[in-house]
Amino acid sequence: MAQRTTRRPLIGVTAGTRAMMTGAWAGHDAVVVTEHYVRAIRAAGARPVILAPQDEWTDEEVSELDGLVLTGGTDLDSTTWGEDALATDMTPDPERDAFETALYRAARRADVPVLGICRGLQIIVIAEGGALHRHLPTDLPAHPTTGERPTAVEAAIDADSDLALALGTRAEVTAFHHQGIAAVAGDLRVVARHESSLPLAVEAAAGSSVLAVQWHPEIDGADGAAVFESLLTAIRHRAESAPAPSLV
Repeated sequence: MAQRTTRRPLIGVTAGTRAMMTGAWAGHDAVVVTEHYVRAIRAAGARPVILAPQDEWTDEEVSELDGLVLTGGTDLDSTTWGEDALATDMTPDPERDAFETALYRAARRADVPVLGICRGLQIIVIAEGGALHRHLPTDLPAHPTTGERPTAVEAAIDADSDLALALGTRAEVTAFHHQGIAAVAGDLRVVARHESSLPLAVEAAAGSSVLAVQWHPEIDGADGAAVFESLLTAIRHRAESAPAPSLV
């Protein structure tokens, strides 16, 4: 009898591009994402599929993925939502912004669960019509300065949330950002905050599964692993609720 095998979930992981600095290919662009994401997804029992900026994926193509992780990176291009650049902005990557925004929207239409991390959360917030604080040290001085180095912050989590099922109602997390959520819109609801009032996580209140956090679970040990496991849980729930294939 042939041995039965189970296909591991395929998780799309977004990546940026960066010029190589040394070696024979110095000066040429490379696809770049930190290996922490790859390790975290493999540890959760899934297969990471690296997605660099490219032409827009169709809904049918996105539906071939079981889940999507929008990763951290540079600031979003503020011209996308009609604002001028600030001196504190990092160099934007409009091509990546456009690709990831379209990918997120396609994932929502295709009912593919999404996990947004740091910049990924900001992509989701803007895609849904929300707004960002552009520079927290100016906009919200009470929030710890996390844009200079990874910093431990405490998140108070809504008990009535999927995130609380993974982490409980309080968690110490590792943040590294100088922008953050000013307002949410669409189907998003805030499910975690810092005591400074800054939202630290959102979930979709309706439609496909979305969880996005303004921290870096890929480097947060057991608590971080629980966040990735919540994505796998959403994937399992989606598979269990899918209609059975027709025998006709």
